[in-house]
Amino acid sequence: MKTFAKIILVVSVWPLALLMRPCFALAVLVLGRDRAAAGLSQRVARAPGVFGEYLRRAVLGYGLARVGRDAVVSFGTIFSKASAEVGDRVYLGAYGVFGDVRIGDDTLIGDHVCIPSGAAQHGIERLDVPIREQAGEYRAVRIGCDCWIGSGAIVLADVGDHAVVAAASVVTHPVEPYKIVAGNPAREVGDRRDREPATRDA
Repeated sequence: MKTFAKIILVVSVWPLALLMRPCFALAVLVLGRDRAAAGLSQRVARAPGVFGEYLRRAVLGYGLARVGRDAVVSFGTIFSKASAEVGDRVYLGAYGVFGDVRIGDDTLIGDHVCIPSGAAQHGIERLDVPIREQAGEYRAVRIGCDCWIGSGAIVLADVGDHAVVAAASVVTHPVEPYKIVAGNPAREVGDRRDREPATRDA
């Protein structure tokens, strides 16, 4: 029954997704790929419920570099870079903001998480030139496989496979695989490999 419901949802969103594709192609020609992808993600961000999740997966599948199998992009979440990649079985919570990201398979990202295109998008060196006119550096932020990033986190540096970022943390330096970090700025507070494995009662 669950599989049948999924098929119905996929079939129901595809006509709308296909209708939006020519508009996206035209926007790419006029505005460039990044602005077109940002507009596309904003357009579908407010589609509610499960229908919205399936619509976002279908539409962002051609708007972004990659949206993996069974990925969930929740209500209100937007992307600003067409180069963004979302792996298989990724969950992105509500009201997230993502730039040039590469998110590995099986990663969970909570609500209100911000992962922009690195920490140096705006130059601030010169005092005689407004910040908005100074050259910045945009870079891809890589989030590994099987990570958990808590709600309200801001991630400005890479996060290794199997790592955990606590809610409301601000990641300013790379996080090594399996590490647990928390705080502002985020600091290591543990290692997942040091924890006792959970046991189930027989």
